[in-house]
Amino acid sequence: MHLISRHRFVLGLSLGLVVLNSTFGAELPSLMEQPRADFATRRRELAKLVKDAEAKRPNLGGMRGAATKAEGGEPRASEPIVVLIGDAGNEEGKFRQENNFAYLTGVDVPGSALILFPDGTETLYLPPRDPMSERWNGKTIGPDTETAELVGFSKVESTEAFLADLFRAASDPRKRTRRSKLTSFYMVAPEGRMGGTPKESDFLKFVKLGAPNTPVRDVSTLIHELRTIKTEGEVALLRKAIAMTGDAQTDVMKIIKPGIAEYVLEGTILGAFMRGGSDRPGFPSIVGSGPNSCIMHYMANRRMIEDGELVVVDIGAEYMNYTADITRTYPSSGKFSPRQREIYQLVLDAQSGAAAQFKLGETSQPILNRWVHDFFKASSLRAKDLEGVEQTMDHFFAHGLGHSLGMDVHDVGDSRRPLKPGEVFTIEPGIYIQSESLGVRIEDDYVVNKDGTLEKISKGIVSEVDEIERAIAESKTSRSIGTKAASNP
Repeated sequence: MHLISRHRFVLGLSLGLVVLNSTFGAELPSLMEQPRADFATRRRELAKLVKDAEAKRPNLGGMRGAATKAEGGEPRASEPIVVLIGDAGNEEGKFRQENNFAYLTGVDVPGSALILFPDGTETLYLPPRDPMSERWNGKTIGPDTETAELVGFSKVESTEAFLADLFRAASDPRKRTRRSKLTSFYMVAPEGRMGGTPKESDFLKFVKLGAPNTPVRDVSTLIHELRTIKTEGEVALLRKAIAMTGDAQTDVMKIIKPGIAEYVLEGTILGAFMRGGSDRPGFPSIVGSGPNSCIMHYMANRRMIEDGELVVVDIGAEYMNYTADITRTYPSSGKFSPRQREIYQLVLDAQSGAAAQFKLGETSQPILNRWVHDFFKASSLRAKDLEGVEQTMDHFFAHGLGHSLGMDVHDVGDSRRPLKPGEVFTIEPGIYIQSESLGVRIEDDYVVNKDGTLEKISKGIVSEVDEIERAIAESKTSRSIGTKAASNP
C-alpha cells in the first residue's frame, strides 16, 4: 500500500501547525519524540555521504567547461551544498511534514527549509512568527536563538533569507575559470527517477533559473540509505503505531458480524487510531469481505458483509510520521469453515516458516519470498482458477511476501540485499482464490535487533485460528449480555 499525498506546492511563508516549546508550557513535539542528537547525527552522516559521493564523481567539475584542476594541476571536487525544503502545507487537513525533511530535522513547521553548507554550518529556515496567524492557529516556533537551541541547529534563520543564502553559497559565475569556486547542489531532484512531487519539481526549476551553472544531484538516494536502518527512537515510534493498530484489530473482532457494511468496520478502525493518539492512518484502510477479500488493494469498503464470508482487514496507524502495517483475516460469522480454516492455517504456517528461515547476513526479502512460493507449491491443497483449472496453492499467491516499513508504509531500502540490524519489514503471505471468493492475508511487522535476532513486533495481536474464534465469541457473549441488560432494566 502506498501513501497517498495531495499536498500542493507553495514557495513562501506558510504557517499552520501548532508547534509548542518550553516557553509555551509544553514539550516540543516537532522533534517527533526522538532525541535531538539523533537528528544531528543523521545530518552529519548525510554530509559525509554527500562529500564522499562528490569526491568519487569522474567529472569533478560536474559540468561542461568547468575547471577541474587547481593551480597545482590536481583535480578538485566541487563543494556540495545540501538543500531541502519541507512541505508548505495546505488547507485540506492536518499538516504532515515531508519524510526526508522530517527525518533530518524533526521540525514539523510548514514552509521550513534546510541548508547544509560545505563548511559544516547547518542552517534551519523557519517562517517569521505572525501574531495574526497565531491567533487562528496557535503559537509556533520562529527564527531565533532560543529555537536554535531547542531544535539542535547551529543557526535558525528566517525563510526570508533562504534563497539569498542559497544562491550566495553557490557562487554561480557566468563563466568558469581555473580559480572559480566549484559548487554543486544536493537536493531532492525528481528528474530521471520515479516519484517526486510537484513541489520538488517546481523548486528544482527555480533553482536552475537562479544558478544555471551549478550542477544538481539527487540527494534522496543517500537519505534513503540512512533511513533504511532505524534507530531505537524510530523503532519505539513504530511500536506505538503497531500497538494502536492492534487495538483497532481487537475492536474489529468485537463488532464483526454478518449484515453490517465494510465501512462500519473502517469507522471503528479510525476511531481506535484516534483514541490511541495516532496522527492519521498510514494508508487508506482495506476492509474486504467475500469477493473483495481477493482484491489486494481494495479500498472502497462499501459492501455489506454476508454470513460465512472471510473479511481481510489491512490497516496501519501512523504516529509521528511512522506507520504500522498489520493484516488479519476474520470469519464474518465468528467461525472458520473447514475450507477457510485449512487455507488460513496454510497462510499462517507460511508466515511463521518464513520468519524461521531468517539468518543475519544471509537472508533477503526475495529469498524469503521464494521460500514461501515453494512452501505453497508443496502443499497438498488445491483450488480451481477462474477458468476451472486446478492449481497448486502458489498460483494463488499474487504479490510479494513483504516490504520495508518506516516513514512510508512501503519504506525506502534495497530489498535485494541481506537484511541488517535496525531494518523493519513486513512478512505478509496471502492466498486469493477468486473462484471461491476466498482471500486470506496475514501480515505482521518485524525488526532485526542489534544482536541479529528477528523480533515480531506485532506478536501481541492475535492471529491463531482458535484465538480469533475465541475473541469473536467472547465479544458476541458480551453483546448478548449487554442487550439483555438493556431490555430488562
